[in-house]
Amino acid sequence: MKFKTKTAPGEVSPWVIFSWVGIAFAAYWFFPWIALDYGLTDSTMDELITALGWKCNRTTLLLPTFLAFIAPFAWIRFPKKGSGWFYTKASGLVIGSILLSFIVTETPMGLGAGVVIMCMAALFAIGISELGFQRGDTFIAGAVIFIIFMVIAFIFFPVWEIFYRLLFDKTGGFSPFQFFRIITSFGVGRIIGNTLQLAVAVGFTTTIFGLIFALYSVRATTRFRYLIRIFYILPIITPPFVVGMSLILLFGRAGMINDGLIYLLGPNGIFTPEGAQGIFERSGYIYGFTGIFLAQTLSLTPVSYMVISGMLSSINPAMEEASLTMRADRWKTLWSVTLPLLRPAIANAFLLGMISSAADFGNPLVLGGDYDVLSTEIYFSIAGSQLDFAKAAALGFILLIISLSVFVIQKKWIGQKSYVTVTGVETSGNVTPLPLGLQRGMTVFISLWLLLVGILYVSIFLGGFVRQWGADYSLTLSHHAELWLKGLESGAWPSFLHSIVYSIIAAPLTTLMGILIAYIITRKQFFGRSIIDFGTVLIFAIPGTVIGVAYILAFNTPPLELTGTAMILIITMAIRAMPVGIRGGMSALSQISTTLEEASLLQRAGSLKTIRSVLLPLLKSTIVSSMAYSFIRAMTTVSAVIFLATAGTDVATTYILSRVESGDTGVAVAYGSVLILAMLLFTLLVQAISGRSRTDNQVQIERGAHE
Repeated sequence: MKFKTKTAPGEVSPWVIFSWVGIAFAAYWFFPWIALDYGLTDSTMDELITALGWKCNRTTLLLPTFLAFIAPFAWIRFPKKGSGWFYTKASGLVIGSILLSFIVTETPMGLGAGVVIMCMAALFAIGISELGFQRGDTFIAGAVIFIIFMVIAFIFFPVWEIFYRLLFDKTGGFSPFQFFRIITSFGVGRIIGNTLQLAVAVGFTTTIFGLIFALYSVRATTRFRYLIRIFYILPIITPPFVVGMSLILLFGRAGMINDGLIYLLGPNGIFTPEGAQGIFERSGYIYGFTGIFLAQTLSLTPVSYMVISGMLSSINPAMEEASLTMRADRWKTLWSVTLPLLRPAIANAFLLGMISSAADFGNPLVLGGDYDVLSTEIYFSIAGSQLDFAKAAALGFILLIISLSVFVIQKKWIGQKSYVTVTGVETSGNVTPLPLGLQRGMTVFISLWLLLVGILYVSIFLGGFVRQWGADYSLTLSHHAELWLKGLESGAWPSFLHSIVYSIIAAPLTTLMGILIAYIITRKQFFGRSIIDFGTVLIFAIPGTVIGVAYILAFNTPPLELTGTAMILIITMAIRAMPVGIRGGMSALSQISTTLEEASLLQRAGSLKTIRSVLLPLLKSTIVSSMAYSFIRAMTTVSAVIFLATAGTDVATTYILSRVESGDTGVAVAYGSVLILAMLLFTLLVQAISGRSRTDNQVQIERGAHE
């Protein structure tokens, strides 16, 4: 044992170790050790003092004593790997003791305990790096520990809670047949059947329509095809349920179409003979399967278009030119060459449409009527009068199995697309135009589609300026006044500001964590890498509704009692958008040679400095686009946050849905139109600042994730 006087290159400074110990020491004395009932900002000074560790539990005084004992060892060097073992065992002992004490006492963990655990995790990373993990690279060791912790805490643990609720009843007794009892109960089979029926129908329809849009945008010879380029941006900036709301404005009982048909063909209609009853009556035909199917088709067709158009653009034109050279006409070339090469993309789009339809929550909630699906039934099992967590867990498990099954098929079967094109890259050349008759037919179809979409979005904006849609079309500003002119403490302002603040925090977390995970996966080999790999698969595949249920089950009890806090919403938003950050990072890193990093490391720069000085400047475009896309996703997400938002942490999408459920359609569509406009302005602002559309760039990254 000897004292350290100098620090070798790449070695952790004693002051760094001492700083982590000092932060932990200060956190114990000044931060609440147990969770506060009303949060850190809304609690009184007496409540803050009572929650301090030395005040609420004198046994915890052992912690600062132990920290004071190990602090001087920052300047003491043990022989061989003694220092590594010392920091690893000491920090592991502290982390284990803290977690065990909260679990045994069933006490919710406070900020002070969380900061202490974070500091000890940093010491643990220093310890294992000195033992040789990741060749002594402390930053990479810490990053690996942090990522594994995140995956276990916020992916595996919540999913395990779903399994636990299936295997154990409310009293904690082992009940292995509870799951089968739930899925064989009355109505559950019908709900599963409805979900699969809707998913297959939407998957088939969106694939066909996506193929039409892709062929037209890539192969049509008319300038009208450029209009489609803005087509796939709409579902990104639009909350998932807004399309359903606009369909109600057009086709609902008090919708414009119903009003028009009543005026023409209803009782006393202008084409109804005097004394006759008329041939049309007001009906709710838009509610149920028809409405959900139409809303999901309109919402998800752009996603299928993205998947298919990406692969269509990469087909080598020489293959089709060879077909034409052999005297095959355009129709024959399309059916015999082009479409067979698109089989993986077509199948991929179909499966993606299925999984997106099954996971959709907003549209079935708005338009479902008596047509129940898994996502809404899960919600009502918890939010309704049932309060049946076991049923919600069982239905969530079924939805997770459906999503994982489709995801596995997508990756194992469709992911092997080496036969798509000879070169496998986008090539230049003269592409084969569409047959003239087919192009004209597609022009008519796409024109009608865009007209319908335009009418839907116009109805959303107009709906916020009429007194009562379907009854009184006189213009008014009352809906917007109720939302925005009653002060920052009422109306829509609290939820809107919450969404902005949470999204601003979640977006950089999503981007940086996604890029860090991508770097670890693509650049490093280590024990435990399979945990991160499988965790990222779950992040990609797990539906938002299942995440919401899992988080309620996992974080509603000690030691991590996070439900009802802003933190759980921020974590949920970050996790939901994480796949885009990971995919964007992997895509960008694949284009950067490892020799640049190796040259930096040879100059004795550590991994942290290499990433900061070499990789991050090269990843600037990916960071901006991923952050912009993550911000929009966080602002418009609904399926997971609907379970977790409370009156004090309400966000824009949950506020809109609450007004829809209470029948305040005018207020809901007014808020929805403002949210869409805000996201559109944000997208244009990012484009103006960066010089090109970063959101459009991120759409290409998401397309890669789907493929």
